Amino acid sequence: MHRKEFLKRSVGMCCGAGLVSFTSEVSGQDKPAGTPVSECSHRVTQGQKVIRRLINELDSNLEPAMREKIMQNCGRACFEGAHGKRAAEPPKPENVAKFMEGMKKYLGEEGIKQEGDQTIVFFKYTANPRGLKVADGYCLCPILEDAPKDISPTFCLCSVGYVREIFERQVGKAVQVELLDSVLRGGKGCNFKVSFKA
Repeated sequence: MHRKEFLKRSVGMCCGAGLVSFTSEVSGQDKPAGTPVSECSHRVTQGQKVIRRLINELDSNLEPAMREKIMQNCGRACFEGAHGKRAAEPPKPENVAKFMEGMKKYLGEEGIKQEGDQTIVFFKYTANPRGLKVADGYCLCPILEDAPKDISPTFCLCSVGYVREIFERQVGKAVQVELLDSVLRGGKGCNFKVSFKA
């Protein structure tokens, strides 16, 4: 989904954006003079501010384990919102094999390893369908792709939940996901270590 379409659906009525005109009317202040800001651009900016404030509140008020749980659940919900609910039946073995073959093509042979009874996948984001690349410094979250890089790295735990949901649906078993690096954490890529029993 295009970022502007996503934001129209998800951020359009956020509390900050909704209160701007109301506050101006009540206070009697005129809107500042200058070049008008487009509706979508304003929503993007306001959405990013809300995300920044929300993550700062999580960092200030919750223990790390609870922050991680909340953010991973948000990532799972994001994936579900884009791809629907999980199928009731586990994936067939041939579909699991097809998925893993696709991962090998995407990541290269070195991206998947066997360690005892564990399969280890070094998964990474590279680009989105519109051509934005992590290597160019873009976060691939449609809300934050061009945001200033001062948003707490706690936000990246959302992607941990998203990646977990991808793999658990495709391999039909619980997986562990560790965030190794991310653009918002000052890295040059968004890389994850995914492990599950073979």
